[in-house]
Parts: sequence; structure tokens; C-alpha cells
Amino acid sequence: MLRIATICFSSTVGGLELATLRRAAELQKNGHHVISILPNSSAILEQAKRLGITAVAITPRFSYVDIFAAKTIRKILIREQIEVLLVARTRDLSTAMLAAGGQRAVVLYQQMQFGQRKKNPFHNWVYRRLDGCVGVTERQRDQFIRLTKLDSAKISIIPYGIDAEHFSPNAIPKLAARAAIGVPDSAFLVGIVGGFNPGKGQREFLEGVAIAWQEEPKIREHLWAVLVGERPTDIGQYTTELRTLRNSLPFREQIIFCPFLNDPRTAYAGLDLFILASHSETFGMVLQEAMAMGVACIGTDAGGVPEIIADEERGLLIEPRSPKAIAEAILRLFHNPELRQTLAANARQFVLSAYDPQKQYAAFQEALEQAVARRTPSQ
Repeated sequence: MLRIATICFSSTVGGLELATLRRAAELQKNGHHVISILPNSSAILEQAKRLGITAVAITPRFSYVDIFAAKTIRKILIREQIEVLLVARTRDLSTAMLAAGGQRAVVLYQQMQFGQRKKNPFHNWVYRRLDGCVGVTERQRDQFIRLTKLDSAKISIIPYGIDAEHFSPNAIPKLAARAAIGVPDSAFLVGIVGGFNPGKGQREFLEGVAIAWQEEPKIREHLWAVLVGERPTDIGQYTTELRTLRNSLPFREQIIFCPFLNDPRTAYAGLDLFILASHSETFGMVLQEAMAMGVACIGTDAGGVPEIIADEERGLLIEPRSPKAIAEAILRLFHNPELRQTLAANARQFVLSAYDPQKQYAAFQEALEQAVARRTPSQ
């Protein structure tokens, strides 16, 4: 049994935060002693409570090297006899390392891409001090090797596992899902899931849907669109602009905005097409979920998405930031239901074979154990 503290000082709840909480809950369920150190009065703290995770609330005053927060955290680590800190964001690493001292292992759970060189004295200290790093794509491994002083032997690439029984095509009847969203049975429903911010591509999604509606009269009667994932913390101006764009369209009544869903299966279950329009996505957990639900998918050819979608086999890859490409892919799959069904079936089969949650969990636990073993000789 390991004694683990997870640290994430994010004030929002998105894919990174949810993945970290799910790992914590998974480790706790499998008999490890786990506490999560999270910000006071935050959405992520409330989500942790819903998942049954033991949580401690601390809000650092500074983004980096917060000595005061580190002292408070260290007291908790001593009290809980913590062996390893699992840190979800690079900006939290320096404070976590101060709290860990030299006795406890520190592992970075890197779920974001980065492209900047990080080989200055501060970052050299941070990455050399790490006892382990878990990424989710092979692209990240290359980034760490090229851009940091992190020892490549400490890098583990472990994609997210997915519960294919939970995210199953049979989990929620399609018509029931559509009724919950407010979409008619006869609709051709396309959707996007993710927090509302420019990098997720909701604007391009709406513009692409509008182009498809304008260029193909046969789709106009059937085309509906849903945008899922709006949160109170999302960028206000951007959200306002999206609503303004929606209201300017002649089929605005057929475009639905949905808030963040703790269980997004209702959204996936109602879709004919799922679109990941992100400008660049490290992994795309929502893409993985939609594929598991048996939904045909369109994704941008950027970041780690090509590691999930094989173009023309498990979905369609399109150019990022291109409403025209989105429209063309929508129309192609609207007119070709056989291709839509083939892509969806292939995608689910791939998810079943590549992202087995038990195998991914075992690899994750091993990465933590190896990190603790690396730190032990220095005690």
C-alpha cells in the first residue's frame, strides 16, 4: 500500500482536473491511502467530495514557490505519513517540492502539452528533482526529452483508461438522451463537449455548422447542434460572443447550449456526430469517451489526437481552426451513413483494445512505486 497525496490548485474542473480526481479515487478504491490537496471553496473540491475522495483544502497565495503553503502542506504530509506526491500541474511543482523536502517522492502527472524550452536554472532544479513523470501521449515523451532536463528513464506514458461498460452504446437510449437535451427524434445531431474557451474551438464548430446548413439544403430540416460544457468560470466575453453568433443564425432554435455535465453520457448518447474542434489537444478524453459510446467522430489533426483517431479508419481528421473543414466533414458523414457506422464501430473496438482501464491502472501504480523506490536510497 502506498501513501499518496495528490495536489492540484486549479479553481476549475476540466479534463485535467477530472482525470486527476479519477486517478485519486481509483487508487483509494484499490487500497492505497490517498488524500487530495485542493483549493478552498473550489469546484474541484466539490467534485472530489462527490467522488468520495478524502480532501484537504488549501489555497496558495502564490503560483510558484509558495513557502507558506508548503509549510502547511508539509505538516499534512507528516501527519498522513505520505510517501509520494502526485502533482497535476507544472506550476504547482515548486511548492509541492518544498513541501516534500528530500524524504518524499514527487511525480508530475503531465496532461498538457508544452512547446517552450524549459532549461533555465529554475526549471532545471524542478525537473531534475522529479522522481517520476507520467504523460498520456508519446508526443509528450518527445517534448520532455527535447525541452527539459528530465531523465528519460523517469518518464512513463500511460494513456487514460476508459470503462467501456460505463461508456457503452447501450448505456442510455438515444431517444431518451435526445428528450433530455430537448432535441427531436428526427434530428441529425452534431455536438461538441468541453469547457468554453477559444482553444476548444466552439466558435469554429458553430461557424462550421452554419456553413453546412447554408451549403446543403437537404440538411437544413434535420441539422441540430449542441455545445456541452459551459461552466461559471468560463471566459465571459467568449461565451457571450458564442451566444451572439448563435443568435445571428437563421436556425438558432436548433442550437443548444448545455452546462457542464458530471455525467456526459447523455450528451454522447444523443449524437450522430461528435466533433473535437480544439486548436490543439494533448489527448482528448472527451474524444475517447465519444468513441467508446459508439459515436462517429471528427477530430482536429493536432496534438495527441492522431494517436487516437486513425484518419478514415476510426474517424476523420481535419485541419485545426477551419470551419470549412468542419462543414465538409459534417456533410460527408451526413450523406454517408454507412461510413458513419463503420467509423463508429472501428472506434469503439479500438478503445476497447487500447485503453483497458485495468492495464492502465496497473501501469500507473507501477510508475508511482518506481518513483518511491528512486527516492528511498536518499533517505
